[in-house]
Amino acid sequence: MSLTFGPSIFKIISVSMRCNTNQHTHKTRCFSLFCGKQNIKDASPYLIMRANKDDFDEVLKVMHEGYFDGEPIVNALGISPNLIMDERVRYAMAEGYTLVAKCKYNGRIVGACINKSTRTWDPDLEEELACKIESESMRKLLMFYAHIMRVPDLWRYLEVQKIYEMAYVFVKRPYRKRGLAYRLLDKSKALGVDASFPVVRCDATNMYTARICSRLGMQKIAEIPYSTYLDQNFNSIFKPPWSNESVKIFCDCSPQCRRLKKKIDEKSKSC
Repeated sequence: MSLTFGPSIFKIISVSMRCNTNQHTHKTRCFSLFCGKQNIKDASPYLIMRANKDDFDEVLKVMHEGYFDGEPIVNALGISPNLIMDERVRYAMAEGYTLVAKCKYNGRIVGACINKSTRTWDPDLEEELACKIESESMRKLLMFYAHIMRVPDLWRYLEVQKIYEMAYVFVKRPYRKRGLAYRLLDKSKALGVDASFPVVRCDATNMYTARICSRLGMQKIAEIPYSTYLDQNFNSIFKPPWSNESVKIFCDCSPQCRRLKKKIDEKSKSC
């Protein structure tokens, strides 16, 4: 009995190999099952999808494990998971723009990108909340958030009412270096465009997020060195690790980015 294998199942690859013992060229045949090595390599067991209300608790748990340990500002202020951050994140997730990386085999969430909309009055609300908080470190953090929201003043420069912000991206430590952060930010950026936001923004507080934003084609329109954010005594409020020296603000609002960057540069020169 003979077996016949169709060309769509097995692929015969001829590889030329030089024999070390003589100068003759030999042909070696090898079989590639289903002709799908590249596809198998690129396949990922993690799906990027929108989070629903049933995912909120698990997203917070993953954030506790995968965000606070690698965020330079949070580390510099000595902030650990707390109720204030949890409430802010829940409020953002309620808008429905949060994406999660979920294992397609067991359904576990290993990473997320929490996206939200911001308006021109949000910096004022951040400062009001900060004034009501007893924790000094959380108060400093919220005041800094208000500061970096105000610096580019995108609402006024671009004459828009709402901006889509990719606020927090994190992946649990055992699942890092698999491209999940890139995929989360890439899909989040696309979601903001699909939701008809005129501007997509990301405040890259660490160098890894900044690299991803650059790879995604987003434009850096402002940068705030941590050393320039001072208290009343002109002392640095926090000192993140040396490799994270500034917050880089990225935007995707083409073709308006060049005009926006020019305006911001002119404003910084006049100050």
